[in-house]
Amino acid sequence: MTELGGALIAMATGVVGTSVIHLSKGFMRLGISNRTSSVYAIGVAMNFTNPLWVILANRFAPTIFYTSMYGLGLIPLLLFSRYRLNERLHRRQYRGIAIIVAGTLIVGIGNLLGGKPSLYGANQSLLIAVALFWLVGAPLFSVLVRRVRVPVQEYFFGITAGGLAALEALVKGVAQAGPTGSTFLPQTTVGWWLFGVSFLGAAGAFGMIQWSYLRHCRASMMGSLYDVSYVTIPLLLSALLVDGAGLGVWSILGVACLVAGVLETTRGGDAEMTPVTQSQM
Repeated sequence: MTELGGALIAMATGVVGTSVIHLSKGFMRLGISNRTSSVYAIGVAMNFTNPLWVILANRFAPTIFYTSMYGLGLIPLLLFSRYRLNERLHRRQYRGIAIIVAGTLIVGIGNLLGGKPSLYGANQSLLIAVALFWLVGAPLFSVLVRRVRVPVQEYFFGITAGGLAALEALVKGVAQAGPTGSTFLPQTTVGWWLFGVSFLGAAGAFGMIQWSYLRHCRASMMGSLYDVSYVTIPLLLSALLVDGAGLGVWSILGVACLVAGVLETTRGGDAEMTPVTQSQM
């Protein structure tokens, strides 16, 4: 298979995977709101398919091709949030989500045009250090922000949850990478160790999402911030972990669009939501 063919398969896997994972957030939020355990269980099951999509995509191309598609999942989540969760968003928030989707597409185009070096030989020590900091720091800071306004908490939970999921995908990508290409499963002892530890990122992201819903964060806003983190962090880390994987013009432009989309989405007044009280988690 050609390099382009593998990249396209990884990106197509990303589109399917992101749609399933984004809709899982809506199902879980609906289950919590309506106290319906079956709906919540469906959302949980959908959410736990995320590692499978990552493993499949990593087989065909570096992780960055999969993660670059993640913002497209906002479209099905937005529709679900509007018509099933009855979340009321302002026009600027729709514009912001559209900009985030555009930024996602720009990043994907940049990856196709420029390509990304294999994760084989990536700086594993740096990656592990960043992952541990994120995994330990996320719950600690969650306690510190429990009394701030909900929109601020949406920033925190969305970015930290997306970062944990992104680090899971990157660690798996490094574990699956080999000198002649990636495999479905690791081929070395270190690779298997990294592969197993990476699931802590998925568990952490899941926990942060559930915690955010207890704080009354909106699923649509959580999805926007989660996606920016999920797309941006692999781009930035890849540039540090792998020789020759610097940020190109397309990546910089795409990241700029992602940031602009979030600023537009969260600018101004708040959409309708339940305020957080001091007694909440």
